Amino acid sequence: MNDVKVQVIVKSPPSEIWKIWSNFSEAPLWDTDVSHCELNGPFQPGAQGKCILKNGLNMPLKLEEVKMHESYRNTARLLWIDLEFDHQMRRLSPNETHVIHTARIAGPLSFLYRGLLRKMLTAAMTTALDNLCTLAEQRANAISPPRLEKPGTHLHRV
Repeated sequence: MNDVKVQVIVKSPPSEIWKIWSNFSEAPLWDTDVSHCELNGPFQPGAQGKCILKNGLNMPLKLEEVKMHESYRNTARLLWIDLEFDHQMRRLSPNETHVIHTARIAGPLSFLYRGLLRKMLTAAMTTALDNLCTLAEQRANAISPPRLEKPGTHLHRV
């Protein structure tokens, strides 16, 4: 069961989103809760790294699964809470991609903080996905000229 699920339709090809996801050092460009992020090694299962949050907390992480240009899943530990983040995308058209981020909260003391963490993660992940959308669309438009479309809004929580 997912504790948090946010999603967005991005007017960008999946390749742009993959470039953003797989470059951990750029995470602060779109994940505003992160001040620094690094991965020790290539973007593949088993790779470990860390993100330092803006509040100063150090969050060790590990890539658990990577499906090139489709999805990746990482686990992280924050204080005494185990977190699992799943990042998925599905191509809707050559220049439109459905992106879904989910989070699961686990660990022996997670029941104490689940409600608060769910609320905080929902807000943080919604902002991060909005920023990811904006960044991917800006980069996609820099590569190809923008198409005239009706303005739309980003999709979010399910």
